[in-house]
Amino acid sequence: MTGSGARKERDGEQKPKQGHEQEVSAGTIALAVGILLLLLVPLAGKHMTHLVASALLLALAATSFNLLFGYTGLLSFGHALFWGVGGYTVAVMMARFGFGYVESVLAALVMSAVVGAAIGFLCVRHTRIYFAILTLAFGQMFYGIAVKWDFLGGSDGIYGLPRPFNSLELYYYVVLASVLVSLYVLRVVTRSSLGLSFMAVRDNAFRAEFLGIRVKVTRLQSFVISAVFTGLAGALWVLLETAIGPESMFWTHSAEFVFVTLLGGPSVFLGPLVGSFIYAFLADAAMSLTEYWLFVIGAVLIGIVLFFPHGVLGYTLERLGSRRGAVDGDGR
Repeated sequence: MTGSGARKERDGEQKPKQGHEQEVSAGTIALAVGILLLLLVPLAGKHMTHLVASALLLALAATSFNLLFGYTGLLSFGHALFWGVGGYTVAVMMARFGFGYVESVLAALVMSAVVGAAIGFLCVRHTRIYFAILTLAFGQMFYGIAVKWDFLGGSDGIYGLPRPFNSLELYYYVVLASVLVSLYVLRVVTRSSLGLSFMAVRDNAFRAEFLGIRVKVTRLQSFVISAVFTGLAGALWVLLETAIGPESMFWTHSAEFVFVTLLGGPSVFLGPLVGSFIYAFLADAAMSLTEYWLFVIGAVLIGIVLFFPHGVLGYTLERLGSRRGAVDGDGR
């Protein structure tokens, strides 16, 4: 081999590595800029602070939902149940028993895990539409209990809860820190051997079982982890709103998790986060302009499904990947 030929071969081997380093560097910069902007949100006023805090909690719930949907292949139509379980646990602990918010949030995590394990044990025996209908049925059952049980405030719910620190701005940073840490934990889970088991079960349950993966146990693990972090989002949301009602468990709230996940892209870990912020700001703008804001949201969903089947972030990354492949001479 000539010197020029060897040099070309070495250059060809270095291109993918350099491209990967540039991709990681760009992603790190984008993440740092995003976190910096989130830290500055309280400077924009109370409305923006509340809006971004709500979007962050929706993002946490949607990412938790996507652990079950995008990574394990199970579609839940009743995931708002765990949001409500976490929220009602905090409300009951504080309003009925006088506990502080730290103990109440910890109790919400335990209750979400217990309820998630019990319901998941029954649901993961089924897949596809049967799993979806079962989760929907459990969600509506708990919604009915919340409406009828006076201990939970009935249809009025529980309200008048104290907000931590008596400050929206300070509590915003609690929400921000909690969501960032939770997303990091979920990311570690998806990249672990357990996360690989989730994806193996999603892609081919029969082959995964043949390889020694206990399919039902793996699905149950995904279900419980998803329930716990969704419950955490609901618990933090109650302290943000200082109230909770049965509508937090209604199936339309579960549909929000599905919507923002599809909007951002279920095949990308940060897809639900992007979808949640798009949804929150779009809904806020639409509600300020028209009473038919749900029509606007529905039209957006139709457009996303038709033109961006992998979601906004998924489509963006695909386009960047194909452009990079064209530059590098590799279409993959």
